[in-house]
Amino acid sequence: MCIRDRSVTEAAVTSALELGYIAIDTAHDYGNQDGVGRALKKSPLRRESYFVTTKVEGGLSFKDTMKTHAENLNLLGLDYVDLLLVHFPTTMSDPPTGNKTTRQEQWAAMEMLQTTGKTRAIGVSHFCQKQMEDILEMARIKPAVNQVEFHVGMGSAGGNATDDRAFMEAHGITFQSFSPLCGPCPSPDNKALITGKLVTDIGKAVNKTGAQVALRWQVQQGIPVIPKTDNADHLKQNLDLFSFKLSEQQMQTLTVTTTPVAAGGGGDGTSGDCPLP
Repeated sequence: MCIRDRSVTEAAVTSALELGYIAIDTAHDYGNQDGVGRALKKSPLRRESYFVTTKVEGGLSFKDTMKTHAENLNLLGLDYVDLLLVHFPTTMSDPPTGNKTTRQEQWAAMEMLQTTGKTRAIGVSHFCQKQMEDILEMARIKPAVNQVEFHVGMGSAGGNATDDRAFMEAHGITFQSFSPLCGPCPSPDNKALITGKLVTDIGKAVNKTGAQVALRWQVQQGIPVIPKTDNADHLKQNLDLFSFKLSEQQMQTLTVTTTPVAAGGGGDGTSGDCPLP
């Protein structure tokens, strides 16, 4: 999930930077990059002190990938971003369009954007093993990151849910979690990792909120998380993930729970990404 309102985005990024956040995640199709750009422009921070990730739609030609990222930089008011992702293995249209040939053409553009200094690193999002293999087959620069839905409830799920987490980690590709609190999940699952009994009971034991427990479960495994909020208190709480540690038993309890399931597959417990062409 993302904050799509430009003014809300500007205020949230401004507050986050003031609190000490250094990582900002956005995308071309979020429609909020100008809000991010305004917040960055008025910040006193030096460019090298914060990390900006943005994305281009999947399924684009070489030319359209270059054009889309030029639009990203213009909206953000930046000369470069720190990480640029291909947002999806195909287009997000219904039906989606894209295949091995388009993925490889687009990856060549991504490599060009890195070698020409328009981004410092490149990666993907929503990619499963077969789509990643299309990239690895021809890549001069290996994807640094695969950003996928991952949260408590998916710890023992298979590859069709986690977008083949084991494959990514085995190939040295950072597995990064979006929707770490299951924000896009249908009700009541969208609150299960914030106010649900499992995480709040553990939270009471460690004097933290349920959301902090759910996020710490990932951080303690070395998984970078991208929690979304424009709430000042939640921004502060999301920073406080390193002052406590979950016990082995608590970690195991969170790992083996099977709910909430991945939301991307429409309720069938999968991400919906792996069957894409």
